[in-house]
Amino acid sequence: MPSEGRAASRGRLTQDEAAARSAEISNVHYAVEIDLTAGEREFATRTVARFRARRGNTSLFLDFAGRVESVKCNGRELGPDAHDGTRVRLDVRPGENTVRVVGAAAYSRTGEGLHRFCDPLDGQVYVHTKFEPFAAHTVYACFDQPDLKATVDLTVTANTHWVVVANTDHEEPRPPAGDTSSTWRFARTPPLPPYLVAFAAGPFSRLASRHGAVPLALYVRNSLAEELAGQAPELFDVISRGIDFYSRLFDLPYPFTKYDHVFAPEYAFGGMEHPGCVTLNERLLFRHRVTEDARRRRAELLLHEMAHMWFGDYVTMRWWDDLWLNEAFATMMAVVAQAEATPYGEGWTVFAHHALPAARHADQLPTSHPIRVETGDTDAARSNLGPIVYLRGAAVLHDLAERLGWESFITGVRTYLRTHAWGNAGLDDFVAVLRQASKEDVDRWVDEWLLRRGVNTVEVSRHAGGDRLVQHQDPDVAPRHLNLRLAAFDDHDAKLVLRQRAHVSLSPRAPECELALSGPSPDLLVPNDDAVSHVKVRLDPRSRRTALRSLSTLEDRRTRAVLWGALWDDMLDAHLPARSYAAAVGTHGMLESDGGVLDVLLQRAVQAVQVYGDPLSRCRTLQVLEHRVREQLAGAAVGSDRRLVLARTLVGVVQADGHGLLSDIVRGRSPWAELEADRDLRWRGLLRLAATGGDIDGLVDVAMQADPGDSGRRNALMAQAARPTRAAKEEAWTRLFSDGLSLAERKAVMAGLRQPGQEALLTAYADRYMRALESMAGAAEPEFVLAFARALYPRFTHVEPRVLADTDDLLENKLLPENVLKAVREERTELVIMQATRACDAAHTTR
Repeated sequence: MPSEGRAASRGRLTQDEAAARSAEISNVHYAVEIDLTAGEREFATRTVARFRARRGNTSLFLDFAGRVESVKCNGRELGPDAHDGTRVRLDVRPGENTVRVVGAAAYSRTGEGLHRFCDPLDGQVYVHTKFEPFAAHTVYACFDQPDLKATVDLTVTANTHWVVVANTDHEEPRPPAGDTSSTWRFARTPPLPPYLVAFAAGPFSRLASRHGAVPLALYVRNSLAEELAGQAPELFDVISRGIDFYSRLFDLPYPFTKYDHVFAPEYAFGGMEHPGCVTLNERLLFRHRVTEDARRRRAELLLHEMAHMWFGDYVTMRWWDDLWLNEAFATMMAVVAQAEATPYGEGWTVFAHHALPAARHADQLPTSHPIRVETGDTDAARSNLGPIVYLRGAAVLHDLAERLGWESFITGVRTYLRTHAWGNAGLDDFVAVLRQASKEDVDRWVDEWLLRRGVNTVEVSRHAGGDRLVQHQDPDVAPRHLNLRLAAFDDHDAKLVLRQRAHVSLSPRAPECELALSGPSPDLLVPNDDAVSHVKVRLDPRSRRTALRSLSTLEDRRTRAVLWGALWDDMLDAHLPARSYAAAVGTHGMLESDGGVLDVLLQRAVQAVQVYGDPLSRCRTLQVLEHRVREQLAGAAVGSDRRLVLARTLVGVVQADGHGLLSDIVRGRSPWAELEADRDLRWRGLLRLAATGGDIDGLVDVAMQADPGDSGRRNALMAQAARPTRAAKEEAWTRLFSDGLSLAERKAVMAGLRQPGQEALLTAYADRYMRALESMAGAAEPEFVLAFARALYPRFTHVEPRVLADTDDLLENKLLPENVLKAVREERTELVIMQATRACDAAHTTR
């Protein structure tokens, strides 16, 4: 096992323990001192916690997962038994208390806690924090729960040539005379939960700006300073526009003193909303040509983290069962903000393409859960960080705003923020303000949409006496009150023409409704054609045939998004052969004018063929798709996003007869006018060449010369693991359990190791996966165990029945964390889905 198992001892906190602590403690303040000059493996940490206890003489504890050197409680030294590895037991008195904890803690290489990174380009070291939901105590002693907000005085000692950035402004760093270190003292924070306290340190490059009274800054490691300089104007523009938009929308100015963004290396997530010190994944700092959609998605993420400054930072949930009050709101608001804060226009159509299929899919897995879910402990909180809370939550909030009316909804939001300023709030608090702002039945909405799992399916049922809209009866999903817009289209000479739109209401008592449509039954009926309600649309057979024949002639972009989503769902449900979905993309998706939409459709088409299609016809179906992509690429405008998307897709689907093309691209020789074989296209080419059995000896070094940094190393590890040889797979497997690789690097190895089409080689790893996962229980880093469970589940083997049986046995292992068991359950379900879709596709072949 990797030796980075130190973080496995960080423990967990139950909701009952947190509630008992918050009932006893108030007025918390921390003075935190961190010394980053203590060595390469550990840093020194000291915390002085001051707080008021209501009763005293209770068994209270501070969370701390480091190495304790001394603990003093109200001036009395506590013995070594006070610390059990994750908790410091205290003996407090009523009223004011002071606790001092001095010790050391380990750097992380997983992205959680205090992550340490060494840049291979120049040897410089950078560190950054990420604490959500329960990792602040791996860096400093604290009451690590969201409803015990505290003010914090932070002091960081670092190398004298380093820059340190945190939630608040700092004094001018003062280096001791003749020393090699400097001390950075930061202004006291407003009340923050421990998971939002943040800092980053290293020899960062910094670019500064200002928007009104708010100072702005961007930080990046030195080796990426040139990229930051080129993109800073666009970033500052989005940030400035976003501050203006949210300040107006919430009728509340930006609540913090500054707004910095730190691009953090090996960051495990997209971003994190630390107030005044947002951390971002470095992939958002583009180092090669990207599409407009990539820039839009970056802006969306910036706006998501910015929305948290109000929802999550200014007003914070009490416990993790109300995580949706942070994440669903931020996701929704980032979509809303795009129209005013970016040049990309309204965001809901793209949201329908990118996000809603993932939300519906997650809602149909056996691990589906309500948006607002009872969360017994911090381990369960980790399990809830997923598409149901983020994506489905945003979808149902959008629906709620439409039901209440936008003005009423925002009135309630403003009241909520004012009422709970700098404090904590929960579901009941939010519902209370919405009741005041609207006459709608908010309580029924909460019960149906926040507190129930699953997605409802609607379908048109055609009869001689008239068409009806039906909400399917599902024993696992209770029916809901649905308000849907339905569109009817006629096919005139292979062109879809809108006949009419109608609003239809369904309810648990009336799950069917006759459609009041004029004339004969339309060729295409699309329920929820505006994508406002979170439902699954199953097309009736006639509508499905019409969509497959004429989808691209439909003018309404939002309705097309709904249809593309319905076809994808049909494919996953084994109602539509994978090759038929891919053919629809080849015929109609190619005509989508938006490069981002084209990109996501092509990605799904490739996935349909490689993962969900009949393996026996995989090569032939890919050849058909490849031919169609080549045709479109030949006519794509030079310099267009369309040309870039098509070229990337082609590189990802070429067969063995295209190895010469791939080799040329890896060497930097582009076959397309004015389309550079940049580092991204080179790595795509190398990965495809490796996965299809091409000779990559020597080419890895060629690609690394063009991209010699840490991202190049990760791509090289991925390509080497993708080779279809026993030696390559064994080498990759061994690397996973050896010292020296960060979690980001191990994830790259895993991404390369499991490839469709390599079933003969991967079958041998099915048993090894099960044994390895069992052996890692409690012995390896939780982040690695979770990543391993998901990335290397044996989807591609020749022994699927045995894999399913062994998985059932593995799920009985009570030692594995719940989030790992959840991942395994989901992967098992994906394998069952793959079996059904492959059988559907194979049956289509034999007809």
